[in-house]
Amino acid sequence: MNCDREKDYPLLVNLLETDLDENSSLKKMLRLIGENKRVIDFGCATGYFARLLTNRGCEVIGVEVNSKAAKIAEKYCEQVIIADLDFVSLNDILSETILEEKIDVAVFGDILEHLRNPWKILEETRNLLKPKGYVIASIPNIAHGAIRLALLQGKFEYQPLGILDNTHLRFFTRTTVEQLFEDSGYLIDVIERTKLPIYSNSDLIPGVEKIYFDKNVTQEIEQDEDADTLQFVIRGYPVCLESKYAALSKKHIEVVEQLNHSETQLNNLHIELQESKIKLKSTQTEFEKTQIQLQQTQVQLAEVQTQLQHTQVQFPQVQTELNSYRIKFEETQNQLQQIQQQWEESQIKLQQAHSGWEHCQQIIKAMETSKFWKLRQSWFQIKHFFGLKRE
Repeated sequence: MNCDREKDYPLLVNLLETDLDENSSLKKMLRLIGENKRVIDFGCATGYFARLLTNRGCEVIGVEVNSKAAKIAEKYCEQVIIADLDFVSLNDILSETILEEKIDVAVFGDILEHLRNPWKILEETRNLLKPKGYVIASIPNIAHGAIRLALLQGKFEYQPLGILDNTHLRFFTRTTVEQLFEDSGYLIDVIERTKLPIYSNSDLIPGVEKIYFDKNVTQEIEQDEDADTLQFVIRGYPVCLESKYAALSKKHIEVVEQLNHSETQLNNLHIELQESKIKLKSTQTEFEKTQIQLQQTQVQLAEVQTQLQHTQVQFPQVQTELNSYRIKFEETQNQLQQIQQQWEESQIKLQQAHSGWEHCQQIIKAMETSKFWKLRQSWFQIKHFFGLKRE
């Protein structure tokens, strides 16, 4: 929806609501409008949005500056009024029937930023609305992160489409959008956003590359909640006692709910605090025990260090003694080897002596069995007999 007098508008004749994603301003506006409403669509272009509204049972009156687009939009609108909103008043272009029957919803889809005086058209629209009527608008966000970074490079270059559309006359941030509606006599109750990442390769925003900027600058911009906001989608009600009361009542309910939620969170935090205190006390007790154990360990360590120092002092003497023992051991080992050698030699000699003894025994046995030996024995017996007898 564009108020450009020269550009060719997209036809989008086959556009269906199911074709729209959740990040589309059209989808968000459709949801806020609802069904079976009497709608006036300012800047209706070729009527593609009006077609979606009629599919929801709405009656649509279009207002369009481009006569070619208006001709196409007549297929989807009850009536299309060709007018330049910068140079006319609504009372002059709308029929008595429209002014008397009033309107449920007035739609400004990406149109207010094209007008010299958007405050004037919003003020006039208040008189068109039924008691519960409201305005729906989508407005580009000039504070998008890509715009800010481009400005840091000294760039503010208009483009055929997007936030820097070359037919935009007004530029808005969230704050100035709110001021626009408040100054025009409206109370905003809904602000939604369509999103587009800062570093997107899109013709709707300037192309910027993160690597060319200071890290602190990009972080600060990225942290802003509206840094990736492409459009604001707003619902505003004309200010009156009833709408003020309804809005205040709604805000009161929201505040009460927030307070209740906060109270619940506070109670939960209190419980967590008590549990943390108990854990802290337990931890402190364990810490004290650990400290005592640490002190005991330090005393033991000091004793061990003292013993180590004493041992280090004794070590050279012990090492000297150890060397002396090693020398003695080696000498003893040599002596043992000599003794073992001597023993082995003695064993050999003993075996030889044993062999000689056995030979002697055999000789003696041989002699004892001989006749001479027997005779000799008999002689000794006789001699002994006589000797004893003499005595």
